[in-house]
Amino acid sequence: MTSPRPWLGLIALLFAGLAFSAATASADQHHNTQRLVVRGDATITDTPADGGLRLDLKDGRFRGAPVGSGGYAGSLQLRVAETFPNGEGGVCAPIDGRITLGAGTPNRLVLAVSGDSCQDGAGAPTTTSFTGLARFTVSHGTGSYRGARGSGTAVFAEDVADHDRMTLIGHITR
Repeated sequence: MTSPRPWLGLIALLFAGLAFSAATASADQHHNTQRLVVRGDATITDTPADGGLRLDLKDGRFRGAPVGSGGYAGSLQLRVAETFPNGEGGVCAPIDGRITLGAGTPNRLVLAVSGDSCQDGAGAPTTTSFTGLARFTVSHGTGSYRGARGSGTAVFAEDVADHDRMTLIGHITR
């Protein structure tokens, strides 16, 4: 006659696995994935930086779903040393950096941004508008955004007067 011990061990292991699976499923039910759509307006100031320009987004105001409205700030590196033609006689350059929605509040959502910015048409870059297209990922969050994750597409439209209109479209899970 064989001992019932191996069977008891196997049954205990099976129940432990089921309990872990149920706990994991229960924890996953607390996450809520939503569409993220944000529009914002800011002023851009630029300063020389290694290999390009630092673009600071100042006095930003955003509105969107599901994040509501508030202030935002950001800093992007425009890598001028890596310019490439835009096909219209102007230039494009890679951009990357961070944008903080809810800047100055306990509920901040920090986004890592990476993409390209292209001059609209040709002419002196200081007297023309630019359009940027980038990917963003949620780097981290604080307050109600603690533990948030997500990603999407960012569009930046900078006019000649250094006014920037930002649009973010993606998903956020929290």
